[in-house]
Amino acid sequence: MRVILSVMLLFLLIISNAYGMKVPKVNLHVSQDEYAISFLPVQKGEVAVLHLASGDHYMINTGSFKDRNQLYYYFNQLHIDNIKGLIITEKSEVDERMIAELVEKFSIEEIVVGKSLEPDMPTLVSRIVHPVQEDQTYTFSDELSMRVVHDGNERREGLDFSITFFHHRFLWMSSQSSHSEGVLLSKSLKNVNIVKIPVHSKSESMSQRLLEHVDPQTAILYRSKERLLNGDMLEAINEEWIDLYLTGQHGLIAVKFNKRNYEVLTFDQGDGVFKEEE
Repeated sequence: MRVILSVMLLFLLIISNAYGMKVPKVNLHVSQDEYAISFLPVQKGEVAVLHLASGDHYMINTGSFKDRNQLYYYFNQLHIDNIKGLIITEKSEVDERMIAELVEKFSIEEIVVGKSLEPDMPTLVSRIVHPVQEDQTYTFSDELSMRVVHDGNERREGLDFSITFFHHRFLWMSSQSSHSEGVLLSKSLKNVNIVKIPVHSKSESMSQRLLEHVDPQTAILYRSKERLLNGDMLEAINEEWIDLYLTGQHGLIAVKFNKRNYEVLTFDQGDGVFKEEE
């Protein structure tokens, strides 16, 4: 039985109209034996933040330098005043100016990338780049670590990794190719609760076979409208009774984990930053 609470916070705190967004100021209150991950609906890129009980934060990707005001707006809303490390998942997410600014602004200690992406990282930050390989583990804290499921270096591929916390498992997928699908199908992923699905184009999709292999309860996509997604994938998601969350439709999304369950928090944002073409 799923233990998922979808909580709509109806602007009970401070509401801002900056940058055309309506996101309440919120504290996720991550305490001992908890962690959270928030998915930020910035204009370009797939950006998320890991929130640790220690108060440390790790970013997954950075977004675009030209849209950095959006990123800092969300940092303000989520009370993020430190970034301990970065995880860059694929070549399309490498923005040299944004990475350099974040490293300087927050004194970032380490940038985690797949071994195949290491040559594409800016020389300016090479001293703090930490490459990881398939089946290797990277530790955030005593309680939390990520495991590399696949380090893809072909077209529409990137770093696919999972984070296991007690009996919960979150899977971040960057790859969307026939080669990566074969790799992922060979992995044990049945205990995945939540998956971030990549969408490189409307014509491409996560196959029903792979979806059934992962068998998640919840799926998150960086997209604004269901009609902009592949119809076969949507049908497969519906058939598997998977709860689907779209950053451009639900706004800022956060998932909070504890020992026993997890909850999905959504922050209504009817006029979010996504302005995708029909």
